[in-house]
This record gives sequence, structure tokens and C-alpha cells, in this order.
Amino acid sequence: MPLIYPRFWRTPYQWARYHAHNNPAIFWSVFIGGLSPVFLIGGQFTPKAPHLPGTYPIPPGKRVIPEGFDDE
Repeated sequence: MPLIYPRFWRTPYQWARYHAHNNPAIFWSVFIGGLSPVFLIGGQFTPKAPHLPGTYPIPPGKRVIPEGFDDE
């Protein structure tokens, strides 16, 4: 008796292509959801961004006020 496999196991590329054309929302949802373990493991090894300062650095020295721009 010959073994009968489901269509997915016989021709996975054609099966995926069929569902990508006929059910794109479901296909891409399952595809991206299937990649989540890869992103979960691989995301931990990406280089971290440098720390961003919370304020603007104040320059050293005396503050120079320009002349002629007062409200007086």
C-alpha cells in the first residue's frame, strides 16, 4: 500500500504559493508568527544602541547675552 502524504508535504512551495495568493492575510500572519521564535532568540544578540542624553549639555563658561534683543 503506497503512503499518501498530505499535499503540504509533497509540494510545500506550491501549497504556500496557493495560500499566499488566495488567503494573503492568513498566510502572512502565520508566516510572521512562525518567525517569532527566531526574532525572540536572535533579537537578544543584536548590538544595543548608545544611551541617549535626557537633556542638552550646558556649555561651560559665562553666558553671553546679545545686545539689542531685549524687551526694553
